[in-house]
Amino acid sequence: MNLQTAFLSILLLGLISCQQITQSNPRTISTKDSAVNSQNKRIAESRPTGTPVLDTSTYSKPRTTEIASQQREQLVKLADAGLFEKLHLKLSGDLGEEQKDYFEQHANLHILAYAKGDIFGNKANDVAYIVYETEKHQIEILLFDQKNKLFKTLYRDIQVSNLLRQSDCYYANGTVDYSIAAELIYQEDYIRSSQSNYLMDENAFSIDNISTNNSFDLKRGCLSKDFSTDNMSNTLCMPTSSVYANYQCLKYNKAKAVFELYFSQEFAD
Repeated sequence: MNLQTAFLSILLLGLISCQQITQSNPRTISTKDSAVNSQNKRIAESRPTGTPVLDTSTYSKPRTTEIASQQREQLVKLADAGLFEKLHLKLSGDLGEEQKDYFEQHANLHILAYAKGDIFGNKANDVAYIVYETEKHQIEILLFDQKNKLFKTLYRDIQVSNLLRQSDCYYANGTVDYSIAAELIYQEDYIRSSQSNYLMDENAFSIDNISTNNSFDLKRGCLSKDFSTDNMSNTLCMPTSSVYANYQCLKYNKAKAVFELYFSQEFAD
C-alpha cells in the first residue's frame, strides 16, 4: 500500500466514524420544539369558548379619551348654567328619606331621572338613577339594591355583559352612559325652557317587560339569540334619543352577578 492509498483509507474510516456518532447522538432540539408546540396547542384548545364580552364605559377607555373629554366640556357648560342642579332639586324632593340621605351625603351626584322596579330580582323596590357626577363631569347610571341596601354604579361597581357585541344588528355610539349624555347635551334648549328632559318625559326611562310593551319592536330591533321572551320582565331600558325610538335594554343576571345588554333598537317611530 502506497502512502496515498493509506491516507485515503484513514480519511474514509474517519468519515464513517463521524456518521456513526451523529446517528447514535441525535439532536434533541427538534424534539423539544415539538413538545413546546404540542403544549401550546393543548393550552389554546383548553381555553374556554363563549367568554362573556364585557363593556367598559366610554369614559374609561383609553382609546376614547379624546371624545370623552370633549363631551365632559359640554356637560360642564350645562352644569355651570345650573341646569342639572335644578333638575336634581326638582326630583330629590319626591324621594324617600333613605334615598334623600344618600344624596345629601353625596353632593357630587345630581339626579337627572330615576325609575323604580325589581331590578335585581329580589321582589324589592329597587331604583335606577341617571346622575351627573360633578367631580368627574360625566353621566353615570346609579343603581340602588333595596334588599342589600347598596348603591352601585354601572360599569364600575357592577359589570355589563354585552350579548349583542357579536350580532350583525348591533350598533351603538358609545356605552349607555355616554349615549345618554350626548342626548342631554343635544336637548340643552329644551332643558332650559322646561326644566325637564327626555328621560323624565312619558316614562321613557323604565323597568319593564319589553315583550309586552308596545314601545319595543323585538322583530325590528337587535335581540340576542340567547335570550328568551319569557325572561324579559324587570328589564332596565334606557332611551338614548329624544326624537327616535332608540333604547338600550339590560337585565340583571343573578347567577353571574352582571347586567346583560340583550336588546337595542334604533329607528324612527
